[in-house]
Amino acid sequence: MTPANSSVKPSQSQGWRQKLQSPQFWVKQLRDLAIMALLLYGVSLYLQRDMITGQAPALNGIAIDGSHLALNTAQTEPTLVYFWGNWCPVCRVTSPMVESISQDHRVISVAVASGSDSEIQRFMDEHEYHFPVLNDDNGEQSTQWGAMAFPAIYIIDTKGEIRYVTSGVTSTWGMKFRLWLAQF
Repeated sequence: MTPANSSVKPSQSQGWRQKLQSPQFWVKQLRDLAIMALLLYGVSLYLQRDMITGQAPALNGIAIDGSHLALNTAQTEPTLVYFWGNWCPVCRVTSPMVESISQDHRVISVAVASGSDSEIQRFMDEHEYHFPVLNDDNGEQSTQWGAMAFPAIYIIDTKGEIRYVTSGVTSTWGMKFRLWLAQF
């Protein structure tokens, strides 16, 4: 006798067990996963279509904290260049990861259309971010780099070449791995 409040009938649980043991079920799941992966890859390629490759353009200026910030072509370690906006919901997911990367790697970030230096600094303080920031209030830097979808991330190697580009959500491990590969 089954309890009155039991909502799962024995025949329903038997049906799921049979489904999970069926090779056709798993083939369909893998097919659907492959279609989703290809779709996401296609969207990613579309978002990255304007991002430049090759030699990194000049990137320098006065950071929002008043220090001089420059991307050197003769650097000793790879650099992560991060274009973002305080208005960007995806950047709110990615920025904490960039913050953790900045503890061990060189990061130059560019805040695009994010207000005045003091507004950006207030945002940085509020979220406890410490990576250096250039204010690209007129969009000149982001246009020069081809950063049209945000966040846009560039990994620059020690020769000043753009080795990897990505836009949208990425992982801390993915960024760390690409920075490590850019050393070689």
